Amino acid sequence: MKEHTQANRNGLTPEYMETIHKLRESLLHGIQLGDKELVAQYEKDIYRQLEENQLNILNRVPNDKVRSYKNILLSHNTLYSYAAEKGGLSAWQTHFISEKYAIMIEHAEAISELDRIHSNMITEYTDPSIRKSKSNKQTIVEKAEDYIEMNFSEDISMEEMAGKLHVHPSHLMRVFKKEKGITISHYRNLRRIKEAKELILFSNLSMTDIAIMVGFSNSQYFSKLFKEIEGVTPVEFKKNSKK
Repeated sequence: MKEHTQANRNGLTPEYMETIHKLRESLLHGIQLGDKELVAQYEKDIYRQLEENQLNILNRVPNDKVRSYKNILLSHNTLYSYAAEKGGLSAWQTHFISEKYAIMIEHAEAISELDRIHSNMITEYTDPSIRKSKSNKQTIVEKAEDYIEMNFSEDISMEEMAGKLHVHPSHLMRVFKKEKGITISHYRNLRRIKEAKELILFSNLSMTDIAIMVGFSNSQYFSKLFKEIEGVTPVEFKKNSKK
């Protein structure tokens, strides 16, 4: 009886818990569908629950709210990735994104950092552009873009990619360059650098580890290419972000 009374006093009634459960399920459903509007609707409610902290979840690790929040986000990362994979995110992409955010979460040092990571995590898992297309009317270039999105960190040759897309390598390269204005190799490198920037901003991984994680086996080439694209080296980019 005392436990029931205490639960009611804290607002943890069966009705409240059912509301929380429905909010979470609605958010996960939105992520599965890749529905940005639906996710935005429920994302605010999820954040409000964290701020109100009626479930006392930020005090699960005594005197360490950052660690408590990390544990929550690691759990959410698993839920979000599962929902996204059910909605068409490839197994490889699911693994890569999940690992990336697990690293970012562990390297965060403040609640504000974790808030940003949480927001980015929901946005990326919801993004329909990184899901496997169910359309049979895609152009060769669109298929190539999808393939690169799902495999950008893998060391895949042009011949392998063309084989997967059932076209001749020279035809694939010619058509892609004509439509996009850049080569497939450069397009993939731009995607890798985009991912690297996020890891630089939200983790304390070494530049060598980041280079390898996004698909570069040579960290010196990674640094050179990064500067060509961004105008600064990866180290300078990290320093500038802290100003």
